Amino acid sequence: MKNLTTDKGFTIIETLVAITVLMIAIAGPLVVANKGLTGAIVSKDQMTASYLAQESMEAIKNIRDNNVQQLGPSSWLTGFNVSSQCNSASNLCDASAIDAPTITNAAAQMYVSANGYYSHTGSAIRTPFIRSFYLSAPGLPGSPCQAASNECTVNVMVNWNEGINPYRITLVSELTSAAR
Repeated sequence: MKNLTTDKGFTIIETLVAITVLMIAIAGPLVVANKGLTGAIVSKDQMTASYLAQESMEAIKNIRDNNVQQLGPSSWLTGFNVSSQCNSASNLCDASAIDAPTITNAAAQMYVSANGYYSHTGSAIRTPFIRSFYLSAPGLPGSPCQAASNECTVNVMVNWNEGINPYRITLVSELTSAAR
């Protein structure tokens, strides 16, 4: 006959406690690894967004320089449509060095091609990045830049979502009628 009081073994409670301790020991490092991976993805996207903002700023300056060289200093804003477009945070445009350089009269979804170039063409892979800019009067972000002015503030924004979290990179620079 078996003596139930002297037989050794694990009870169901001891087994459940052991499983709980193991789950906590395994889950902790997995949570830390997940947070690290998420942080790396957000950092990569922030770097890409800052490069896209800088590219747009350089395209805008290139268009300004070409206008000054070909049309003269009084036509430095030709193509920016500051009277009807590109003049406020609700009236956005985009400028791309890859696509000409030209100005599009809307915030533009960015696509990446097989060779890694970002552009506005839909023939490549759609990215989460939406790039835009507007020109404002210097020191007055809500006031549109005047075509007769010698200086405008350029505000370039790149927006994207990572999951449900929205992100934005903003690049601001002064633009004058003198080519550099």
